[in-house]
Amino acid sequence: MKILGSVILFSLFITSSVFSQVSSAQKLIITITDDWNSNSGTIFLFDRTRDGWKKQREEIQVSLGENGLGWGVGVHPKQTGEYLKKEGDMRSPAGIFELDSVFYGLDAVPPEGVRYPYRPLTALTRCVDDTLSASYNKLIEEDTLKKDYNSAEHMQKVVPDYKYVLVIRNNPKREKGKGSCIFIHTNKVPTSGCTSMEEQDMLSLLYWLDPKRTTLIIQLPHSEYHRLRTEWNLPMLLNN
Repeated sequence: MKILGSVILFSLFITSSVFSQVSSAQKLIITITDDWNSNSGTIFLFDRTRDGWKKQREEIQVSLGENGLGWGVGVHPKQTGEYLKKEGDMRSPAGIFELDSVFYGLDAVPPEGVRYPYRPLTALTRCVDDTLSASYNKLIEEDTLKKDYNSAEHMQKVVPDYKYVLVIRNNPKREKGKGSCIFIHTNKVPTSGCTSMEEQDMLSLLYWLDPKRTTLIIQLPHSEYHRLRTEWNLPMLLNN
């Protein structure tokens, strides 16, 4: 009984932690799909105001992983079931995630007026997807003398997709095989696990971001959003 009680308390603590993180966030990027296997969806942007969450007028149509969504590793409780994100499964991660503190791109300087910190991609920038590498699921500047991987994205060569790149912190502890190199980027076509949109929509998203305001990204099929909305303290959507 003591073990069962401990498990229940731990589960309640994790759920409470997620509720708290959403409650303390100031901006939400919410991606909703029709179902687990859909590779397209809609982004809703929310700002926290004195009166609660306020949805921005413009919704953004996006493409996702070619095979849809699978539960990723983020700030949400660990999930079970059929749809779990794995390396190479062509699914985008479902759940609640933090964004990296900078965004990347192919230009030497960021678009004028964007407040979010910017870092240009170089000829040496790689994102390592080799599960055996010590640099798995990391963006690095390649050092051929210390190279321990056989597979990595040459970021600067991924055109036009990586003109602008936001990093979704899926699998932040870099557990082997739980997914790597997950981004929001330009070029609205189904991806290997990222979320993609038209360049103008990406620019709108970048202008909206504010480094002084905590932002979370939430990606879920509509049914899961409806199921978890109250438990995770998520805002009401127009179609929810």
